[in-house]
Amino acid sequence: MSDRPASLDDAATYAAAEIASSGIAGPDALLFLATGAGAVPEAMDDRAVLPLRDVPGVPRAWHAGELCVGRIGETIVWIVEDAPESAAPGEPAWHAGFPVWLAAAAGTRLLVHASAGTSLARPGDAPFDVGRIVRVTDHVNLSGRSPLTGMGESRLGPLFPDQSRLHDAELAEVAHEAASAVGAELAEGVAACTTGPALSTPAEHRWFASAGGDVAVQRLADPLVAAAHAGLSALSLVAVSDLAGEEDLDVATLVARAARTAPTLDRLLTETAQRLAPVARARAEEEVT
Repeated sequence: MSDRPASLDDAATYAAAEIASSGIAGPDALLFLATGAGAVPEAMDDRAVLPLRDVPGVPRAWHAGELCVGRIGETIVWIVEDAPESAAPGEPAWHAGFPVWLAAAAGTRLLVHASAGTSLARPGDAPFDVGRIVRVTDHVNLSGRSPLTGMGESRLGPLFPDQSRLHDAELAEVAHEAASAVGAELAEGVAACTTGPALSTPAEHRWFASAGGDVAVQRLADPLVAAAHAGLSALSLVAVSDLAGEEDLDVATLVARAARTAPTLDRLLTETAQRLAPVARARAEEEVT
């Protein structure tokens, strides 16, 4: 198959079959980590790493990435980091969310997404502090794009997927239990999904807040919409890296702040992942019955 398959369905099903033929088990959960994998892979047993460029059917935008597979506790986990070119101009919109559809084609029904974001202050509300981890309860797509654009009919999901139950209550409960176990405290809020990669203006921050956002997160809409289309339940975690209205911010400052939060986020992701096996098995049984 060429680097640019004719459709999402062809690419996802073909790539999933190729991965299965190499002896890699389908995942109980996909960890899509826009913050980077960090120390999470160190907690995996039977860990293996598969360069995505070696998987026929994977779009070229993801060829620089890797698929990390293994077990955390009893949970079979696939880990993928975000790709900087996942929505390259001229390529099909679905490329941006491809790892979600790939994992769904391999059997998972659970997505855990982690990212960094900006704390927004609505009138009368105090913003989340830098370093706080926020569980997304809902999202507003302000990015102006969707990975479903131009897709048409697909065997992998409906063109107008229901997003009302995407942010799953059972996964939220698991995340809060995991946070308690590692000594972290989860905040909850609505994510305003933006495009980037430029840092937002003060006016944009005010607009994101007025639209209902508690945190602004770049490039979050693509995996969430893909998850809704593929029938996955989502748990989205956002590590606050900056506050709306801060002046003289630069990428180095954001990276340094993210590094300070990373150990807590890694422990939370690891603890959450190892608690997901019963949820994944129950969802699989529900589909059979």
